[in-house]
Amino acid sequence: MSRRLAAVIAFCALAGSVRAQSANPLIGRWTVEYEVGRKMEDGDVTPIRGSGRMIIAPSGDSLLVTIQAPTRPDGTVPPPATVGARSSDGSTTFTQKQQVHVNLNGEESTCDVVLTWSLKASGDVITGTLTRAMQDAPAMLTPSPVTGARVKAIGDKDSAGLG
Repeated sequence: MSRRLAAVIAFCALAGSVRAQSANPLIGRWTVEYEVGRKMEDGDVTPIRGSGRMIIAPSGDSLLVTIQAPTRPDGTVPPPATVGARSSDGSTTFTQKQQVHVNLNGEESTCDVVLTWSLKASGDVITGTLTRAMQDAPAMLTPSPVTGARVKAIGDKDSAGLG
């Protein structure tokens, strides 16, 4: 096989791989609305919804998902979290670990929570669920809806400053 033919074959394979990655409808910048926390008082659970940003980028045969949660009630901005995920047919499920502050009867503590995001994109719309798992809190296991829209960024950065 000639070098020229080998180069053409390699180029076509690379172009096909790049096209497959860019064809994944999850890849892009998103504004997402989801349950950012829960207030539990006297056995009643009240969801707290908020809007954040999500950037989903290709990384080899996987995806890198960067989540920028909304500003906290005390005015602080949480740092972005980046996790890896697999994708098939424009859908993905990934887990994120974080610490949350809990106030039980005036006693404040910190505990670990595992968030499981299940997302699917179609065009400029992203939908799915978010499930939280926290030890000794079965009320947290109920999935909550995630909805969002693709960000039409101007230039290289969106308004959340993520990328």
